[in-house]
Amino acid sequence: MSFFPAMTSFALSFSESVLLLLLLIAVAVLFSIWVYRHTIPEITRARQIVLIALRAMAIAVLLFLLFEPVINLQRSQELPPRVAVLLDNSKSMTVEDAGTARTALMQDFVSSSAWRNLAGDGERSDWLFGGKAWPMQSITADSLTFSLAETDIGRALQQVYDAEARQNLRSVVLVTDGVFTAGKNPLYAAQAMGVPVHVVGVGDSTEKKDILVSRVIANSIAYIESTLPVDVTIRSAGFEDGRTRVTLLEDGSELASEVLELRPGANEYPFTFHYTPEEEGVRKLTVRVDPLEGELTTRNNRRDVFVKVLKSKINVVIVASAPSPDVALLQRELKKDVNISATLFSQRSGGTWYDGTPGAATFLEADVVMLVGFPANRGDVGVLRHIAEAMEKKAVPLFLLPSRTTDFGTLRQGLDNLLPYEVLQSRPNEIEVFFERNEQARLHPVIATGLPDRVWSRLPPLFKTESSFRTRAGAEMLGTMRLNNISFNEPLLVVRRLGRSKVLAWTAYGLWRWELAHDVLDGEVPGRLLSNAVRWLTTRDDDKRVRITPAKEFFDSGEEVELHAQVYNESYEPVDNAAVNVAVTHEGEIRELMLTPLGAGRYSGILDVTDEGDYSFRGVAELDGQELGSDDGRFVVGELNIEFQDTRMNNVLLRQIAATTGGRYFHIDDFSALPAAVNEHPSFSPTDRIIKSDIQLWNIVWLLALAVLLFAVEWYLRKQAGML
Repeated sequence: MSFFPAMTSFALSFSESVLLLLLLIAVAVLFSIWVYRHTIPEITRARQIVLIALRAMAIAVLLFLLFEPVINLQRSQELPPRVAVLLDNSKSMTVEDAGTARTALMQDFVSSSAWRNLAGDGERSDWLFGGKAWPMQSITADSLTFSLAETDIGRALQQVYDAEARQNLRSVVLVTDGVFTAGKNPLYAAQAMGVPVHVVGVGDSTEKKDILVSRVIANSIAYIESTLPVDVTIRSAGFEDGRTRVTLLEDGSELASEVLELRPGANEYPFTFHYTPEEEGVRKLTVRVDPLEGELTTRNNRRDVFVKVLKSKINVVIVASAPSPDVALLQRELKKDVNISATLFSQRSGGTWYDGTPGAATFLEADVVMLVGFPANRGDVGVLRHIAEAMEKKAVPLFLLPSRTTDFGTLRQGLDNLLPYEVLQSRPNEIEVFFERNEQARLHPVIATGLPDRVWSRLPPLFKTESSFRTRAGAEMLGTMRLNNISFNEPLLVVRRLGRSKVLAWTAYGLWRWELAHDVLDGEVPGRLLSNAVRWLTTRDDDKRVRITPAKEFFDSGEEVELHAQVYNESYEPVDNAAVNVAVTHEGEIRELMLTPLGAGRYSGILDVTDEGDYSFRGVAELDGQELGSDDGRFVVGELNIEFQDTRMNNVLLRQIAATTGGRYFHIDDFSALPAAVNEHPSFSPTDRIIKSDIQLWNIVWLLALAVLLFAVEWYLRKQAGML
């Protein structure tokens, strides 16, 4: 019988040289012979040989263990081919197509013989997914609830690959309508898996008879008595004619309405409402379109957004090295907001100033400082030091926009520790680069403009010197550059928080070129970017010592509501041992929630909510009986139905996934050939997996016990012979 029945090979290794071990063992044998060459009393030759052998073996065992021997085992195991099946369990699967419910088709699918024979001689793993994927031991018709509030196909594919790749994953079957409401385009995740993805499409790709609120865009921050545009898009399909009404509401009270005349076919209708807040606080704006007879669902006829209304006017100080188109652009955009007061300090060519030199008081009284092409010479370092003082004493935020003549050496001398980037080298040669939005930061308030993705790729290039930069630790890169169709990880737009203050810095310039790009979007891009930048920089809400926020503003019915808090002392250092109690109110009923400390001044808690509607909360943080601060806010449960915004099957995407990965596309009305497509694919085959393992002999107790036993037997024989 073999000692390692599944072993294909093994090897013995040591931490040191084997030759050294053999040499030391030889020395141990010679030492044992030398010890027993003469004994008192004299013993027989046979006993002498036994004693020499016992001592030599005992020392040899100890030397063997000291050299840390390890047995390296390697064996082969055959893994059968594996197919992972992902079934869409989101709410969009409850839609009916021509009177046939998608739910019924999905239940028939998991009850069919094709489902049972899907893996053939291989193995099958079952997964349900919505916003993420869950492995299931088995899926039956009763397992399908179709209750998940979002669909992230790309994330589900990535989760399956991470979990199954080492189990000889050879095929994936994706059963869905192809409408993803969260995450990135799943085509990229499917291609990255490296296995065929067979797709079963569920639903109808034609427009359903429906009218819905497709999009609502409004700034998340507004100011009292400042008019805020609310851009709305209504989409309709399947109606030959008719009319309905689109209404804007604030916390349930009607503010404005428009009559919508429907056109035949599928159409989109843009509206712009204007909202002028009159009270400070978090306000809920609702856009609602009246339902029409015969539409697919009314669950997408409304959409909500939250707007935080602040008070007071913003004092913006612009410091420019010279008049320029970018300076003019900033002035035009800032003047559009009645709540912004902008003051310009511009240098002459000799370094003097047009309207007086800005002093320390200028920056201490500012709400935000904008440097445009500044500094341009070494003499400007005094102004920079005044700005640094204002940032440190009053947490004044900073906006940086360079130019070709910007002196980065002087900039570092005056503001080095406050910059969000390091200047690796400074070269004045000018190039043209394209702005690429960082997808990981696309929801940041500065670049979350609501503009379509295609707009960003069509923007004209910006100017940039050949200077190179590196993002500092703690900063966030919002945009990078593309040069000659090659993407570089070179920052073009960076933001950084410095305690209570913030810094936003461009490394490129020429934003006025975007304003002139009328073929893209009538110059809206720089206006929205600058507006968002000013709002983000000057939002005083960040100065609060206690900040309590929900994980998101809209929760699905039955979803856990998670609240997060940050608590700071007067020096804005995190407080870890505070008591943070939150009172949540809904329709007059108040529920208390004590948040759990997570460390570093962070707290969290989960609230189980069953009733749909609008919720408000107020939380208080206390330490040793003293109140540190409070915060309030709002969230909504059960009123956002993003799964019903687009009810058409995304036939184009599903066919692309199948074609680019080497899989096949089926419609759920006819999937009988699916098992053959999976099992007969050339890649659906078993594979051998090499399993390696190590046995650390030096860590085995019985080998040490053997050495002790050998020494003990030697001692016993010496005692029997009466030896000294």
